[in-house]
Amino acid sequence: MYACEPFLETDLPNTQITAETVFADESTTNATLLNVYANLREGGLLTGKDIGVGNLTAHYTDELDLYLTSRANVLVFYENNVLPETPFLEQLWEDSYSQIYALNDIIAYTTNNDQLSKAFALQIQGEAYFLRALVHLYLQQLFGEVPYVTSTNYVENTNIAKSSEEAVFERLIHDLQMAKDLLPEAYPSAERVRPNQAVATALLARVYLYSGAWQQAITQASQVIENPLYRVDLPLREVFLKDSQATLLQFSPGAEGANTYEAANYVFESLPPPRTALTSRLITSFEEQDQRLQEWIGKVGTGETAQYFPYKYQENSNTANTLECSIVLRIGEQYLIRAEAQARLGQLEAAATDVNVIRTRAVLPEVAANTQEQLLAAILQERRHELFTEYGHRFFDLKRFDAADAALSYKNGWESYKIRLPLPEAELVLNPNLQPQNTGY
Repeated sequence: MYACEPFLETDLPNTQITAETVFADESTTNATLLNVYANLREGGLLTGKDIGVGNLTAHYTDELDLYLTSRANVLVFYENNVLPETPFLEQLWEDSYSQIYALNDIIAYTTNNDQLSKAFALQIQGEAYFLRALVHLYLQQLFGEVPYVTSTNYVENTNIAKSSEEAVFERLIHDLQMAKDLLPEAYPSAERVRPNQAVATALLARVYLYSGAWQQAITQASQVIENPLYRVDLPLREVFLKDSQATLLQFSPGAEGANTYEAANYVFESLPPPRTALTSRLITSFEEQDQRLQEWIGKVGTGETAQYFPYKYQENSNTANTLECSIVLRIGEQYLIRAEAQARLGQLEAAATDVNVIRTRAVLPEVAANTQEQLLAAILQERRHELFTEYGHRFFDLKRFDAADAALSYKNGWESYKIRLPLPEAELVLNPNLQPQNTGY
């Protein structure tokens, strides 16, 4: 069962802090939210470690080949053999809902709290609404129908029913609109490690795209694209640096000099690959002159024995100062969101213009597509090359385009129903309201 114990117990001994005490002070309230950010960075779906959604779904699809097969948690994804009783599945579920429950506590205790300044409380609430939506979105994209938990009531949460995917989208939109209303236009700090209004807008654009609300996706993405805080026309090598103007939101590494878990997991210097490598299917899908192939992909070896790895993040060990942070949202995705929504509405010229912004940065010719079908196929391919190994985009794109079977049928373990992960068996036993199990399991 997911962790429903109160994030901060109210009946703790006198030697421990109570929830009311924590949320009566701005510094301890802020520290409580920072603890959630640390939990997101270190565990659950959004970590950049090999147990996070980026690495797991890259192996589940056609982006990464696994070499370190002793990593059982990754192996079950690589073999498309995730089962209801898989222990690690339960851990992902528990970690995610524990994070959500902590955010619910923060929202509850900072709302109508006259011991906090209004501006501070609104900022904290806006961040919590955004993060709650972010985690729920990933749960929905992986599992389909899931509970959308907004209460801090233990009994209510232990018996909560699943929400339909449509109902989850409605709740996501609500939370992100709340975040937009509450968050300021400016970042709290220069490093973009906590959201501003534009970050909530960017995720809202993605949610509208995923839900098929094309015009709303265009509207939200346009607000981000037109924001002077962000630039898409950076040299490719600068896109993933800590101070990049292409970044909307990134996770702080937690200590000065630390860099990303992604680089630590992906970058290698000798053969065979110690952990994982990019698939030949991904490498050969790039146009030869695509500069992303040169700048965002590393190569070890020559000829047929060469192996390739994601090189978006290059610092695979500590440096004197932090140079790279795990980027959660960036401006390039917003152009592709708007392009896809425009294409689905038949606005082909506008869609091609946005795709060409991304292609021009990669030193590629304009997209060659004359029909809606051709342009949508080109957008799916462009997303493949722009967003590879980033936070599950490939898996979610294949699902949205109904293209998973065509792309993944070469994998021995792939079946159509595996477009959704199974619900953890232990959760179904503890809470029958989560029944029925996803189809096929």
